[in-house]
Amino acid sequence: MRPLARLGHDERGAIAVQFALLLIPIAILTFGLIDLSRTSVQKRQLQDALDAATLMAARSTATTDAALDTVGDAALATEMAGLGVALGPSNSTFALGPNNTVVGTVQNVTIKPIIANLWSTGDKTITAGSTVMRSVNKLEVALVLDNTGSMGSTLNSGTKKIDALITASKSLVDVLAAAAARASETDAVKISVVPFSMTVNVGSTYQSQTAWLSGKMPATGYGTDVFATNQNRFTLLSNLGLTWAGCVESRPAPYDVTDDAPSSSTPASMFVPFFAPDEPDDNTVGVNQSSTTRYRDARTQNTSYPIENNWLPDGVSPSGTSATAWTSRSTPIAKYGTSNKNNVLSVAKSGTDYGPNAGCGLTSVMRLTNVRTTTQRDLVKAKLGQMIADGNTNVAMGLAWGWHTLSKNAPFADGVDPTTSAGKKTTKVIVLLTDGDNTNDVVNNPNKSIYTGYGYIGQGRLKNASGVALTTSSTATDRRDAIDSREKLLCQNAKDKGVVIYAIGVGVSDHSKGILQQCATKLDMYYDVTSADQLTSVFNTIAGSIQNLRITK
Repeated sequence: MRPLARLGHDERGAIAVQFALLLIPIAILTFGLIDLSRTSVQKRQLQDALDAATLMAARSTATTDAALDTVGDAALATEMAGLGVALGPSNSTFALGPNNTVVGTVQNVTIKPIIANLWSTGDKTITAGSTVMRSVNKLEVALVLDNTGSMGSTLNSGTKKIDALITASKSLVDVLAAAAARASETDAVKISVVPFSMTVNVGSTYQSQTAWLSGKMPATGYGTDVFATNQNRFTLLSNLGLTWAGCVESRPAPYDVTDDAPSSSTPASMFVPFFAPDEPDDNTVGVNQSSTTRYRDARTQNTSYPIENNWLPDGVSPSGTSATAWTSRSTPIAKYGTSNKNNVLSVAKSGTDYGPNAGCGLTSVMRLTNVRTTTQRDLVKAKLGQMIADGNTNVAMGLAWGWHTLSKNAPFADGVDPTTSAGKKTTKVIVLLTDGDNTNDVVNNPNKSIYTGYGYIGQGRLKNASGVALTTSSTATDRRDAIDSREKLLCQNAKDKGVVIYAIGVGVSDHSKGILQQCATKLDMYYDVTSADQLTSVFNTIAGSIQNLRITK
């Protein structure tokens, strides 16, 4: 009996028996985990595919649920190919959602388990959802483009910079117009065009807009008038049988760096039409009452003492001290009377090299234009195609008018009010391009400058960074730095009000590059162009950056 008792107490091999008994549940658990992992992987793959398909549907031109569903189903089928998941059109829907979204949904997608079917006949079903915001932020884009004379030259290519700019800016319009066509809103993208040189041409059709345009230079803020008495520029033009070409002068500080609405109750905030006065005739004139100097008309002779814009006979005798003084020949009102109408220089009647419109040869501003349709898009591209290279550089004035086109304030008041619900969903953008330093040349005559958007330098309308008005004794560098200071203030003021700024320097100096980098909203939103052939690529990159289409959840 003792051997049998020992055998009863012998536990050797018990672990093997226990393992054999546990093997079946361990196997079931292991394969069950495989089922869970497989389901998780396929659900993640389904979600990725649905995100991509919903994004594709949102990027399409579809504006109805049925059209979105067609695009989304096709895209989803392509994304799911080869993933081993049975999926048909009945499993997915793509439709318009709230707040300008596209919503993609997949339901009742079957995943067949490997182990679970041993004790259950039910398949695993999974669902997924995706929401894509469709151009939530509307866009108001101002193209502020340098049209100065230097843009007529080439830069490391055989193409003139102005021609390359026309091609590149048209390409940007095409990209943004395509985005507008994809959006469900009918006004998703609006674009304005602001060519600039030493002034800006707003268009001669605005002559009657007395609410913001004053024919007379206001006595406050604008400095000393160039005429003996304050004159209505439109009246002088009419007297001489001439018309206003549409250019305006810069408002005086501080209104030159803000988008404040012009108001007759604040005269310095009003705009004034550009009017370049007649300079003395080509004969002996005096710098002052006691001396005489020989000046020559710049049209006929290149001398050290040029007369830049002689387009009317003086109508005064060359004898006598007052008659020989430079200012006495420039400012008399009688010379702008109807009696002198037939004596206006012919080139002043038909062009913008001489006359009251001298320097106003650039194309006019185009206000914000909806580019959803091809017709509207082509209107903007046609305006860009009209750009020419002429004049000196005043980036500050171009920027000011770019901001005016985006502003809710007069003179145009086309921009959406940023404080409204619509405004909070609108991104305002300036794309600024220039190829040179700001310029106000020193001329060796009593005016010491040509007539620009700041008038003559001696009028004291251009102020430096310290707020001090420049005089005729200022150097070219003083003037450049003063305009630079206005440009910097404009950039900062616009950015403070939410305007996004992209800046492009086309072969610019290190000096101007630094200012443009500071002007851009972020450093990587400045583009340094060293060849005209790079412009299209740069503009397309900016156009892609401007677009705003993203998965929100």
